[in-house]
Amino acid sequence: MVSFETDFVIVGAGSAGCVLANRLSADPANRVILIEAGGSGTSPFVTMPAGYGKTTAEFGHSWHYTSASEPGISNRKMLLPRGRGLGGSSNINGLLYVRGQTADYDSWGNLGAIGWSWADVAPYFRGGETYAGGANEFRGDTGPLRVEDLLHRDPTNDAVLAAFSEIGVPLNEDYNSADQTGAFYYQVTMANGRRCSAADAFLRPVMDRANLTVLTDAHCNRVVFEGKRATGVEIECNGVRKLIHARREVILSAGAYHSPKLLMLSGIGPAAHLAELGIPIIRDCANVGAGLQDHYILPMSWQLKPEAFSYNRELSGARLVWNVLRYFATRQGAMTIPAAQTGAFVKSDPSLDQPDLQFHCLPVSGELDAASTDSKPQLSSYPGLTLAPTVLRPESRGHVRLASPDPRATPEIVHNYLDAKADRYLSLKAMRMTRMLAEAPSLARLIVREAYPGPETIKDDALLDYARQTGNTGYHPVGTCRMGIDEAAVTDPQLRVRGVEGLRVIDASVMPRLISGNTNAAAIMIGGKGSDLVLKNGGYDA
Repeated sequence: MVSFETDFVIVGAGSAGCVLANRLSADPANRVILIEAGGSGTSPFVTMPAGYGKTTAEFGHSWHYTSASEPGISNRKMLLPRGRGLGGSSNINGLLYVRGQTADYDSWGNLGAIGWSWADVAPYFRGGETYAGGANEFRGDTGPLRVEDLLHRDPTNDAVLAAFSEIGVPLNEDYNSADQTGAFYYQVTMANGRRCSAADAFLRPVMDRANLTVLTDAHCNRVVFEGKRATGVEIECNGVRKLIHARREVILSAGAYHSPKLLMLSGIGPAAHLAELGIPIIRDCANVGAGLQDHYILPMSWQLKPEAFSYNRELSGARLVWNVLRYFATRQGAMTIPAAQTGAFVKSDPSLDQPDLQFHCLPVSGELDAASTDSKPQLSSYPGLTLAPTVLRPESRGHVRLASPDPRATPEIVHNYLDAKADRYLSLKAMRMTRMLAEAPSLARLIVREAYPGPETIKDDALLDYARQTGNTGYHPVGTCRMGIDEAAVTDPQLRVRGVEGLRVIDASVMPRLISGNTNAAAIMIGGKGSDLVLKNGGYDA
């Protein structure tokens, strides 16, 4: 077997892995190998912001996982694309930059993630970004990641924001500052009309470092141990198995589905489950793969009047071809739109301290087919508007388990969407609030009719049935390698895997609780803070 030797080996070149490779290799004395199972992560459709509609639907830039039957949503099987290639899911996500609430991180500390309060993580958010709006107490302007305000505004999105104001939701100039509450145009990871992925920001600028080796199309089969110490990883490239020895540490940054899978393949996980599959047990840890959390998006749509602005026309037929050509010529137009242009963080009850609902709004609509889970909906033939709320901090919990001891096999993934009574209750409130939004004067004047779920869907049972049949993943899986100080935690607050040596997990799987919003910004933050924990630095600029 071919073998290599390094100081640090990082498995996974996604949002956290790219940051780790950058920061661990900044010291020429550290030799670093970054392993990525996908390819280079380069394509015109990755660069094009609206290309996520293609890259998430086609194999090549994403892994097309499918969940097991989800009992809480009528046993549907959810399509779960995850990024494949340098940049990981930051190559195929909707580009929305959301940090979450300061209270999210303070709650992590209360859950045993000591050292991860807002005061601890804020320097990594600031230091990692260059925000087009300029630096202040909350925002940075010297970091590698480009974050911009959406420059393209249109009358329909403006009407959405006006409608929020009319139902009592104020405008918020920067939801990534002190208070998340309010309505806004989303901020995006974009630079001059091009996607700014984690690879663009953190990895590609440093790939010529002599002490950094990046291996693509390299599948990690398992972590190698000597006793209780991780000493390296076994990988496979073009059918050839190779062993990479890590003198200092092995770091898993493969995400909330893959990192627990690799731990279990390596003998760290629920003992009975591993024994069933004939995997030798290094450490019995019942919570590896447990605690899976995700946002569940509830799409609702309206037909707009012919004169109203909508992307349904711009993304169909000859207009789509024209817009693609326009994008490559000017980096402007319809192909620069993210997954949502406007949105809001809203309290379901005025007595709450923090918002518990999020809205994604975009003037486009599709024909929903509840029976289909393996394809994206076709665009509606009429101008449309989609308003999609989600419960920010769901109580439902799922799991990741091995389906086979074969490293190439997709794991068994069950999220248990809508399993918790509180999630069902808040989902109903969110859908009713969405109808209030559509009935506000600024939007009502643009609307012909409610298309989905339709005005006849009134009673709670009918609305919940619609939610079960048509809701979708928020693409925000976290929590399967939870950090904490209790014995049940998979990792400690330094992100070291408990009960073994020389092994850490540094990605979104360590989150004790799902943050209040999209997760890419937080994953990048975890990569930054995690690198300092590895290097024992005192801060982002140490």
